[in-house]
Amino acid sequence: MPASVEASPDFTPEAGDVVFLHNIQRVLDWEDLPERTHAAGAAIALAPLYHPVEDYHRRGRRGLDAGIGRLVPDADVFAGLRWGRLSGLRARATEVLALADRHVFVHPGEAHLLARDFGALDRPASVVPVAIPGATAEGPPEPDLVACVGRIEPLKNPVAVLEATRGLGARVVFVGPTGGARHAGYVARFLLSVAASEHAEHVGALPRAEVLELLARARVHVLASWTEVVGRVTLEGALCGAATVATDVGFAPEYLAGTSAAFVPVGDTGALREAVKAALAADRPGVHGPLAARVRGRYTWDVVGPALVTALRGTVP
Repeated sequence: MPASVEASPDFTPEAGDVVFLHNIQRVLDWEDLPERTHAAGAAIALAPLYHPVEDYHRRGRRGLDAGIGRLVPDADVFAGLRWGRLSGLRARATEVLALADRHVFVHPGEAHLLARDFGALDRPASVVPVAIPGATAEGPPEPDLVACVGRIEPLKNPVAVLEATRGLGARVVFVGPTGGARHAGYVARFLLSVAASEHAEHVGALPRAEVLELLARARVHVLASWTEVVGRVTLEGALCGAATVATDVGFAPEYLAGTSAAFVPVGDTGALREAVKAALAADRPGVHGPLAARVRGRYTWDVVGPALVTALRGTVP
């Protein structure tokens, strides 16, 4: 099955193609591609990657977004404003979910979330986990190094990580690009707080190899996101042997259940602090420990890739 990656919805599907769409929250970016796909005699496989944003909308937005959010309390309508629409995106998402010939879920629970928020989904479905490359890096771990990899923006909530790690005696390295113009105030305040701190630094975006090298040295990787499907960097940190601390959103808690990974209530900075403190006090899980073995055995592309190909083949018209 030859494949291509298209960054724009303007390409022309051909009969017999399978068009694989992902992230239903970007549905308005696809324009009329779903309808044109069926008109061409091609099929649609849809990975919704659905992550509800209502809690983030109510409690996590900051700055300009928070102000607009108070005026537009409906998270769906707020999301639609990004595309200049007043009707939100839920209606269009419902249409495209119904147009899809197959749904590809990252966890069985995703189907329940979608049914709750969009109604019954009468489509063939496959469950294919989120996957990461299997590469890791070598490097002697640093006993007090905490890494936090992710965009500097309110949704990823790095301010909570900065606050939670203050006074723990750890060195915290934030890696990731800064958010766009909507988050300029938040980013500026975060960078000022980091610069004024004695325990943290922001190194910006790094090449993947350098991110892996950092994770190989980190004692702990922490992610305080308000919403996620599964934080891939959480899996990558675990694969590199770091202790894993994250918020209890999405499906990472189920992916890593029964391991040493710690998940805390979203928005609870005190619980986040206690989890990081406990991880720093415990032995590092290591690349040969049960946590890394869970990721290596279930969530790398060597394992997941064949399952995805099988799912897509089951969508061929």
